[in-house]
Amino acid sequence: MNWEELSAISAFVTMIVIAASAVAAVVQLRHMRAGNAISGFIGMMDRWSSPEARRIQNYVFGGEMDRKLADADYRKGLMTPLVDRLAHPEVAFLDFWESIGMLNKLGYFPEDAFMESGGPNCLRAWQKLEPVVAIIRRSRGPQAYDNFEYLASRVIIWDSNHPDGVFPRNTPHLPVVDTFKDDLSGSTNVT
Repeated sequence: MNWEELSAISAFVTMIVIAASAVAAVVQLRHMRAGNAISGFIGMMDRWSSPEARRIQNYVFGGEMDRKLADADYRKGLMTPLVDRLAHPEVAFLDFWESIGMLNKLGYFPEDAFMESGGPNCLRAWQKLEPVVAIIRRSRGPQAYDNFEYLASRVIIWDSNHPDGVFPRNTPHLPVVDTFKDDLSGSTNVT
């Protein structure tokens, strides 16, 4: 074997090693990105389920926010450049959804992972907080909380593309027996 043949074989083997290294690097990057996405998503879900977050959710959905929004002075507080999040916990809730919307829009975690676990909650939150967003946008403009709006819009699209949910078609549903169905009708079965 002459030097030219040996050099050609060496170059070919080197090219195969470099190609294999590149493929391994791409696979490793995908795994790292998936790991980061999972960590970020779990972090957001931990934040969502903290006692402070639960208190704010109860404030927003339990009627207290609605009672306070009836007060014109309270609504004026939402139009200040730096809204006091202690006086207006609904803004802290908006901030949470704005962050989730931004992370989703930028592709930091898979949209389907969010939609399956948080989509309905997002849409419910948007519908409840829409009057607050409208008040804030009077002073801060239409871009205020647009990542939250984007996320809620994506939920609507997701729901229209998955009207029957995402339960795998080749997997049977288990029977669910409602042993307490009479509790909802108001009747009691005392014998």
